[in-house]
Amino acid sequence: MSSRAGFAWAPQRGITLLEVLIATVIMATIATLAFSSLDVSERSAEISEEKMLQIQQFDRVWMMLENDLRNIRAMVTGTEFTEKVPAMNVSYGDQYNLVFTRAGRSNPLFFPRTELARVGYRLEDGVLWRDVWVDPRNPDEDIIRQQKIMDDVEDFKIEVLPSNGGGVKQGPWVEEWPSGGAPGMLPLALRINLELENREPVYRLFRLSQGGLGTGQGG
Repeated sequence: MSSRAGFAWAPQRGITLLEVLIATVIMATIATLAFSSLDVSERSAEISEEKMLQIQQFDRVWMMLENDLRNIRAMVTGTEFTEKVPAMNVSYGDQYNLVFTRAGRSNPLFFPRTELARVGYRLEDGVLWRDVWVDPRNPDEDIIRQQKIMDDVEDFKIEVLPSNGGGVKQGPWVEEWPSGGAPGMLPLALRINLELENREPVYRLFRLSQGGLGTGQGG
């Protein structure tokens, strides 16, 4: 009697077409989920990079404004045509939202020239520009030094706290300067509002004095 009589011999079979299809669907699902996760990660990285770039741009604008306003001078200048120019001009909707005279222009080679300059900030086609007249007595647009400082700007608005105002909280804040026929006076403070596309407006407060400024930040 054979020693294998107690064993049933099972026939071998291959993988069916249905099992192949199920395995294919499972693998495709896993691959889709993996690529989706990768895409989300890449999008998140792009958004984070964009936000960091915007923060850096904001910081650059604020630092530039702070440096200019720290050197502001409460003085009336005159042009070559004897036209009197106020120490500061603020006009919302005009070509320049903010124009003023500042000192402290670097002169590393000690040329015999003034340290004064006229600085203007303007918004044009979504771009914020900083223009400098190295000769404050010559307003010729052909000699302006233009500096592009920020893209995708929807609004750039300056509000002024007059020297006879009741304080930062009380106001009143106005959109024009000079006021009251005092071209050689500076206001107590400026509130500069900056709005970018798809972002809440951000503002910063600059407290002015006749020779310098203090700063405060808001959002």
